[in-house]
Amino acid sequence: MLDKAVPFSAWVLTPGFAPKEVEIVEAGYYAGYYSTAARKHYFHTELYQSKREAVEAGWRKLDDQMNALRKREAAIIKKKTTLHKNSQDL
Repeated sequence: MLDKAVPFSAWVLTPGFAPKEVEIVEAGYYAGYYSTAARKHYFHTELYQSKREAVEAGWRKLDDQMNALRKREAAIIKKKTTLHKNSQDL
């Protein structure tokens, strides 16, 4: 999205993962950031050209979150096993 001249329309994902169309009106003070008329700031990697791209990015983010949870679950199970082994002789 960095190659577009402002103003332009883009799609973003809300914190609840709902795709939303926004109007970018200016480049931000820091490189790679853009601002809307409502003074919301978005990094260029959070802007998508279509609703389809935004939804696909949402699915990828959810997959990453699920993989992180699986790794944490495995670590917790390992810790529980260690505690269980060490509590046998108490």
